[in-house]
Amino acid sequence: MADKSRNSREDRLRELTTIARRIQKMASENRQSNVTRVTGRDTMQRAVHREELNKLVESGVVVETVSPKVVSSLHVAVNDEAIRRQRRVSHVVATTIKEHPEIDTSIGVPLSKGSRNHVQLEQMSFNGFEKPRSWDWHEGHKAAFFESLVEEAERAGLMHLVDSLGKAPVEARAVSTMKAYAGENQRRINWSKSLPASLSEEHRFTLYLVDRAMSAGSSSLAKAAAAFKLANDGLSPFASQLVSDVIKAQRRKESESRAQPTQVSVNTVSKIVDMVQDDEKSERNALVVTLSFYGLLRAEEASMLKWSDVHQSGNMLKLKIRRAKNDQLARGRETFCDWPEGSKRDCLLKRFRARASMRPGLDFVFQNILNGTKLTPSAISGIAKDTLAAAGVSATHHSLRRGRANHLQQSGVDFQAIKETCRWRSDAGLRCYLSDSPRAQGFTVTELGDEVGG
Repeated sequence: MADKSRNSREDRLRELTTIARRIQKMASENRQSNVTRVTGRDTMQRAVHREELNKLVESGVVVETVSPKVVSSLHVAVNDEAIRRQRRVSHVVATTIKEHPEIDTSIGVPLSKGSRNHVQLEQMSFNGFEKPRSWDWHEGHKAAFFESLVEEAERAGLMHLVDSLGKAPVEARAVSTMKAYAGENQRRINWSKSLPASLSEEHRFTLYLVDRAMSAGSSSLAKAAAAFKLANDGLSPFASQLVSDVIKAQRRKESESRAQPTQVSVNTVSKIVDMVQDDEKSERNALVVTLSFYGLLRAEEASMLKWSDVHQSGNMLKLKIRRAKNDQLARGRETFCDWPEGSKRDCLLKRFRARASMRPGLDFVFQNILNGTKLTPSAISGIAKDTLAAAGVSATHHSLRRGRANHLQQSGVDFQAIKETCRWRSDAGLRCYLSDSPRAQGFTVTELGDEVGG
């Protein structure tokens, strides 16, 4: 009688093993294909689901189900819902193997960080930068926190909340910022592979930073530190002080050999306008420099500028900046600049706008002449650099912004007004751009005239 009972139990376990194997196989196949949601018309398929579910409930493998009340991966939806349902299936298989050691464990794939259906940060394509869909880019204690949270959330059917929690730190930052952080963390991870496993992540990072300081500037070191802190749980007070000292030491070294940044003057911009030839490309290149100078446009802002963002009222030009570097919430800013009607730069703008109106396609001001696509920020920077070089000035696109800020200061515009016009978020950021001048230190126009005359 005991042998008969034992054989019956083994037959039942064998049947459960077959069911688990079938579920796992179907889940694997459905992960690789674009499975659509099963509708109410699929009565036969739903019947198969119910039969599988009933067998699992009767055997005690499944104690409680959540909505939708289907465990089989045959009934699955794409995206986040598919991920959550696949995790539920994997959890069922893993639990069955744990509670029944007699089952061949080779059929099971226990839940782990590497087996979750998530795209890790370092494996992403950053052409358009797809934001991470999980917490898998976390390291150290942060990763351990999510590991424990996942186990509880899976039991409670709350994985969608964990997914949202994992994405929050990424969505709180600009795409460009996360792209830079991802690159820095991947560089650090690759460098650390040859280090002894006994070293902690904090020790690895501090050694990496010193090594990086031999070939990188202080800004790159600061970015590497911020990227590490985002992925980990920060640094200890002593390590934080060491990291700060490494960055400050690098800044001091840079200050000893750093050349004074170039400032593009109004005369240089006027010279470029005078050099314009009667063709679309020449006009576009000159307008890139002119609008960037008077509108204090960053390369990315110039790239995103549309004709619907450019408005003229008398001798004033208004440019709408849809999203500035320090406008992460995309509320938009407006910049006003002097633009005399009938001036050479005004004629340049209107002539180029007339050309653009005859070209079908995008509404962007600066486009590729050949195919009409929007110019990228790097293309804008390259055009500005080449156009300035043709005028005899070795400078970058950002030199236009620096030159205009100093021109406003020398024209008597007060500090706060310059800050608003240039769209700087902090006083310290603007002060780095401004040079010493008599007007900035309180001298009036009359006093300057007496000084020159004396």
